[in-house]
Amino acid sequence: MQKGYLEALENYLAYLEIERGLSPGTVEGYRQDLKLLEKFLSNEIFQGENWSVTNIKGSHLRAFLRYVYGERKNGTAALNRKIAAISGFFKFLCNEPEYSIEENPAQSLTRRKEEKKLPQYLTLEEADKLLQTIKKTSRFPERDYAIFALFLQTGCRLSELAELEIEQIRLKEGYIRFRGKGAKERAVPLAESTKEALEKWLKKREPGKSTRRVFLNRYGDPLGKRGIQTNLKRFLKKAGLERPGLSVHKLRHTCLTLLLKSGVNIKALKEIAGHTSISTTEIYTHISGEEIVENMKKHPLLQEEKTPYPLFAREKSKG
Repeated sequence: MQKGYLEALENYLAYLEIERGLSPGTVEGYRQDLKLLEKFLSNEIFQGENWSVTNIKGSHLRAFLRYVYGERKNGTAALNRKIAAISGFFKFLCNEPEYSIEENPAQSLTRRKEEKKLPQYLTLEEADKLLQTIKKTSRFPERDYAIFALFLQTGCRLSELAELEIEQIRLKEGYIRFRGKGAKERAVPLAESTKEALEKWLKKREPGKSTRRVFLNRYGDPLGKRGIQTNLKRFLKKAGLERPGLSVHKLRHTCLTLLLKSGVNIKALKEIAGHTSISTTEIYTHISGEEIVENMKKHPLLQEEKTPYPLFAREKSKG
């Protein structure tokens, strides 16, 4: 049986969460991958013998990767996630004297090249149709319109919107602060009509609720990610836009793709999206706060002169 592996794993996960600031979802993914490694080593490599992290060799790790690729049918992306988890784990162990690991058994592991595919997204016309359908068919039109307008105008993540709190919305200043992966924050400008949609919902939202979450369900509790996903599926079906693979995350892809198509440079797009690496942003191709504001003005949904859809149209100057 293993000795000390699970304790070392918990120490590593605590390091990822506290010192690295990784999201709970990412940490949980690492936990699952590394516990699967422990199970494989116990059953297939050491077969009931006592073992610890110091007994693990590079050949054992490669055998594990062959197992998840061949028997568990992991694709390239899943395989690379496991390699990242294993490499990070042993790098951590090698830097901790208490584990006495002199040579990193994962140092020769290399990730496989992944084919980058352009994300699925809605066209400008489809995005407008979705929002107009929400206005006409939702039981909670103020809430749902504000939710999906935010997805389409700001490109925020599902977790960022579901966990959004009132203090993060700065309507007077015209921006919203999202808390992204790794507890990193970014400010994204709001279009006038998005601000109006949020104002309408915040007036409708019961102010006496103890939670500070912005979006609530019919019982006054925070609206969860699953509820948002279920609502989107229903609205897509009503709008005649239902198709395989079209999820809430694809609304983020819609925003970022339309921004790029309208001329927003990739560095500004990286900041708007909250990507850690520009290589992540580059999937949409084949900075200062002022730069982000100026580039956001190029959003096609903000261009009243170029589109018949007034969803995020700027107010016409008076006089």
